[in-house]
Amino acid sequence: MRPELKRRGLAVLIVCSLLMGAGITNSSEDFMKKLPLYDRFRCAICHGVSAPTTGNAALNPFGTAFHENGDKWDATLAAMDSDGDSFENGFELGDEGGDGTPDVSFVRSNPGDPLEVPSSLPPKTWGVIKKLFSE
Repeated sequence: MRPELKRRGLAVLIVCSLLMGAGITNSSEDFMKKLPLYDRFRCAICHGVSAPTTGNAALNPFGTAFHENGDKWDATLAAMDSDGDSFENGFELGDEGGDGTPDVSFVRSNPGDPLEVPSSLPPKTWGVIKKLFSE
């Protein structure tokens, strides 16, 4: 095979791989947009890792519940406690009613991580408290 054909074939393979990777990223972004507040945790809301390399990375308990619920956010999913930390998914994501409209402006905790529980204080308040004790 001629060298220029090998290079051209390699270039086509690279472009196809990048396009397929972009499709996975876009589909994950589409799933995240179905949740009320997802920016803080992004992929880690549903996956066991914060930066999955493929669209089929292992799901955490919330990701499994979200998928079993038809990949939609609603009152049923909001009322569940997917990670078993005694806080409902809706409370953790700031949308207790499950209507897609957050009741607060911040995510309280990750509904897929049982070791992370909500704080009753908004994130900005922690900065003020830390500042008081650091001076």
